[in-house]
Amino acid sequence: MPVAPIYIISALLFLGAVPLPYGYYMLLRIAACGFFIWAAIITYEKKSQYLPWVFGLLALLFNPIIKTHLPKELWVAIDIASAIFILVVRQKLLRPERDST
Repeated sequence: MPVAPIYIISALLFLGAVPLPYGYYMLLRIAACGFFIWAAIITYEKKSQYLPWVFGLLALLFNPIIKTHLPKELWVAIDIASAIFILVVRQKLLRPERDST
């Protein structure tokens, strides 16, 4: 995974903690869901034990089709926690796969 999407989605999630128009949050849902699906696939291929599940749950939480309705205060906490989580585990997303031969 290139490093740019990690920092871009983290910045978008941090920005989601401030009051913005509703359209921004729809864009954030689409971008975050896509990123979390991508991260789940990458960590699954790298045989990570828990990260694919965490990223999968985050993808479900942020999915733009079946919306999860939560209070704004809770979404602020989720946005910030998700951004921090991405930055903490970024090395697992960037680490090249080990050659099995």
